Amino acid sequence: MTVWLAGNADIAIRQLEKHAPELVVLQANIAENWSLCKTIRQHWHPLWVYCLLLESAPSAATLDGRQVLQRQAQRATKAVEMGGDAYLWWPTLRQAGPAPLREDPALSRIMQAHIRSGLQRVQAYRDLSQTNDLLSAIALSDALTELGNRRALDWELPREIVSARKLDQPLSLLILDIDFFKSVNDRHGHLVGDQVLQMVAERLRHNMRFYETPFRYGGEEFVILLKNTGIDEAERVGERLRQLMDNNPFVIDTELDLCLTVSIGVAALKPNDDTEGMALIGRADSSLLAAKATGRNRVVVSSIDPSV
Repeated sequence: MTVWLAGNADIAIRQLEKHAPELVVLQANIAENWSLCKTIRQHWHPLWVYCLLLESAPSAATLDGRQVLQRQAQRATKAVEMGGDAYLWWPTLRQAGPAPLREDPALSRIMQAHIRSGLQRVQAYRDLSQTNDLLSAIALSDALTELGNRRALDWELPREIVSARKLDQPLSLLILDIDFFKSVNDRHGHLVGDQVLQMVAERLRHNMRFYETPFRYGGEEFVILLKNTGIDEAERVGERLRQLMDNNPFVIDTELDLCLTVSIGVAALKPNDDTEGMALIGRADSSLLAAKATGRNRVVVSSIDPSV
């Protein structure tokens, strides 16, 4: 276990930001540490860091039992109100004669128990968070192509629409469909069809700029979300992808090369589109149907774009 020491609240905050410790022990004798405890709770999730307030009080030996309980209750209540997880009053006992102050062994055990419990709680929460992150990634990922799936698109598209409107930036969307994909499955089997889908996904993944995000929409359809991209640029992106598929055969094995094409529908966000993106997807889908109907292996832009 690594321990970091901080001489004041500012240093403590920097240590927290840099190291993200699981346990923080604050000296409650120092007034600013009560505010520091509140700051920690406001800026860090309560289950990510365990905050223990520890107060030593040599004068405790002069208090009677009732006073000890009252003081303990008052300080423990304040600790909870300030966001602390636990408060320990650490009275020191004076031995007979000139011997120095000594600590009660029972209190040492209590502190150790709090530290173990706090560390266990934080670690359990971090393990759970990692598991949840993994499950979320699995839920939002297409198992075959490893692209984002439709659920991921349904989550991401509204966020990008809000962002585009807030920043006053364009947003465009492509729907790409593999032409005559059913014949690939019928002639060569679904395993070959799966390989084709994986290869299309791989080409998309390695030919996208950082603001272009591909998703597998379903079956042989893919959606590409184009941030900060107007309709004209989106059409050029679509044409680049169409040529990428058309000019490079899909090499399945040494005996099978497939020459496949794609049809692509393009649309851009309009000011009056819904925030869920249904209208935007609908126009791109209509453009895709037009591309299919007019011969395939082509890019068609929504007839009512650019947006006004």
